Amino acid sequence: MFSTREQKLLRYLMQTEKEMTGLELAGHLHITSRTIRSMIKNLTAILEEHGAEIIARHRKGYQLHIHDHSAFRSFLKIVAFERVNEQWIPSDPSDRIAFLIKRLLLSEDYIKLEMLADELYVSSSTVKNSLKEVRELLTKYELVVDSRPNYGLKVVGNELKMRFCIAEYVFNSAQKTTELVADPEMAAIRSIILKQTKRAGIQLSDIGLSNLVIHIAIACKRVLLHNYVSMLDEEIKNFEEQAEYLVSRQIVTDIEKSFNVTFPNSEVAYVTLHLLGTKMVSYRKASDALSPVNLVSEEILTLTANLIDQVENELQLGIHDDQELINGLGMHLKPAINRHYYGMNIRNPLLAEIKQKYPLAFDAGVVMSNALHDSLGVHINEDEIGYLALHIEAAMERKRLKPKTKRCVIVCATGVASSQLLYYKLKSAFESHLDIAGTMNLYELRNYPLESLDFIISTIPIYDDLSIPVVEVNTLLGNQDILHIEAYMVDHITLVLDYTDPELMYFQKDLQTREEVFDFFEAELTKLGRIPAGFKEAVIEREKVSPTCYGNLVAIPHPMRPLTKETFWSVLTLKKPIAWGDEMVQYICLLSVQKEYEDEMQKIYQFLVKVIETKALVDQLIKIERYADFEQVIKRMEEYGSR
Repeated sequence: MFSTREQKLLRYLMQTEKEMTGLELAGHLHITSRTIRSMIKNLTAILEEHGAEIIARHRKGYQLHIHDHSAFRSFLKIVAFERVNEQWIPSDPSDRIAFLIKRLLLSEDYIKLEMLADELYVSSSTVKNSLKEVRELLTKYELVVDSRPNYGLKVVGNELKMRFCIAEYVFNSAQKTTELVADPEMAAIRSIILKQTKRAGIQLSDIGLSNLVIHIAIACKRVLLHNYVSMLDEEIKNFEEQAEYLVSRQIVTDIEKSFNVTFPNSEVAYVTLHLLGTKMVSYRKASDALSPVNLVSEEILTLTANLIDQVENELQLGIHDDQELINGLGMHLKPAINRHYYGMNIRNPLLAEIKQKYPLAFDAGVVMSNALHDSLGVHINEDEIGYLALHIEAAMERKRLKPKTKRCVIVCATGVASSQLLYYKLKSAFESHLDIAGTMNLYELRNYPLESLDFIISTIPIYDDLSIPVVEVNTLLGNQDILHIEAYMVDHITLVLDYTDPELMYFQKDLQTREEVFDFFEAELTKLGRIPAGFKEAVIEREKVSPTCYGNLVAIPHPMRPLTKETFWSVLTLKKPIAWGDEMVQYICLLSVQKEYEDEMQKIYQFLVKVIETKALVDQLIKIERYADFEQVIKRMEEYGSR
C-alpha cells in the first residue's frame, strides 16, 4: 500500500494540528525536502479514496484534513492489520531489499525471479536492481546468491555464516517474525538456557541471553532441515576442552528432549561458541566468591588497563583509577574478543541513543577499539564500541558525582582578624568544595600564580585586568555573598565560546555532500593556519569507524587523534540537509582537540549533547546568519539551563 517512511510521515501529520513545513518533516524523517514532496504526492493519491487529504499551503506547510472520519478509521485498521501480519507490500527501496534478503534466507529451495517480482508487485528489472545491493550485503557473511537457469535464486554458503546472517536480517528485522520459530518455543529455549547457566554459575546479560536464544532457535530449525554446521575434528576438540562445552551439552540435551531433534557434536560446539560470545564472566562454580579475580583473567585485566591508559593519553578523562570500570570492561572484553575470532555479530539496540547522548564516551570507545586492533589485531564494530562507551560513561558519571573542589585566594584589606573570620566562614559554608590557598593583600596578589586558581574572593574592588574572575563580597559574609560565590562554583556553558570565534563560523552554505563539507573546512581552516597537513584525512579516517552524525540534523566530525596546537570548534550550517551516514545533517560542528588535552573539553561535549538533544535549539541554530546571533543563542541556552 505504501512504504514504512510514508507511514511515519502520515503519523507525524496525524499528531499535529498545525501545518508542518517540508523542511520540518524532512528533519523528522532524516530525508530531503524533495523526497517529502514525492511522498506527499503518493500519500495524497491514496488518502483521497479513504476520507482524507493533505492540504498544502504556500509558505505555511502541509496539514492532514479528515473529512470522513469513519472511512479514515477503516483505512487505518486495514493498514494496522497488514503490518501486524506482514502482508504489506514494500515499496520503499530499503524495505524491498530487506524483504528480499529475508525471503531468500528463509527459503530452502530456489525461487524464480518472476515469483519475487509478483510478490513485490514490481517488474523483474526492479528486482534485479535490488538484488545488486542484496548481494553486496550478503558478502559480509561470505554468502552468495546462486542463480540457476530454470530454477531461480538461492542463498548459499557456509552454514555458520548463514546462521549469523539469519540472526541479523530475520530476527533483528524491524518487523517481528514468527516464521522461523514460534514464541512458545523461544520461551522454552530461554527457560532451558537460564536453568543450565544458573546451575553452572554463568551470568548472562539480557542482550547476551536474547542472542543465545535466537541462535539456538535458528540451530533447531536448520538441523530439522538437515543443515548442519561443519567443523573439523580438531576444532570440535578445542571446544570440548572449554568449560562452557559441558554447559552447552546440558542445554542441547534438554533441547533435544523438548523439540525431538538430534544435535551432532558439531552443533554442541556451535552452542559453545555462542555461549563463549555472550557470557559476561569466566566460568566459575556457583559457590565461588564473586571477586574480580574469579570473574576476569589477569591477562584480560592487564589488557583492559592498557586500553584505559590509551584513552587517558588521548582524552584525559580522569577515570584510569576507577576499579569498577576496569572490572566491568574486563567482563565485557572477553566475550567481545571471542565474537571477533568466530566472526559473530551482536546488535546494540541502544547504539543511536549512545552516540547522541554520550559522544565523548563513544569517542573513548573508538580510541579503545583502535588500541585493541593495534595490540591484538581484533577489529570490533560500532555496536561493540557502543557497549564500551556505556562502561566509560558510567565511570565519567561516577567521577562527576564526586565533590568538585574549586581553588581560590582571599584578598582582604582590613586586617588579619577579619580575613581569618572570612576564611572560616567560607570553610564552614563550602566545606571540602572550596580549597582556599590563603589570604593576602592586593599587592601580594600581583605576584601570585593565578593559573593555579579558579577565582579570587575579595572584600575590596580590584581594577587590575586579571585572567580569572574576582568575586567581591562583604567582610562579614552574608547570604547574598554565599549565593554569589556559588555561582562561580559551577561550570558555565559559555566557556565553550572560548574555543571558537567569528572567523570559524560559516553560515547558510550551499554544499551537497559530506565530501564537499570536508573540502570546505580544509580550505578555510588551512587559510587561517588552524590545521596541519593531513587533518582532513584524519577526519575521514574517524568517519570510517563510525559516522559522526548523532541525529537531530547534527554532525560532529573530528580527527582520529589530536593534531592541532590549540583546541577549537568550527560551525558550518547548510541551506538544506545532506546525507551523512544513515542520517540527514544540516548543522556541522568540526571539533579539534589540542595535543595536550584539557579537562574543559568535557564542557564542550556537554554543550554539544544539549544541542543534539534539543530540536528547537537546532532549528534556531540552522537559521542563524551572523555570529552575534549565534552567541546570543548560546548565552540564552545557559540562562535557560540555570533556571
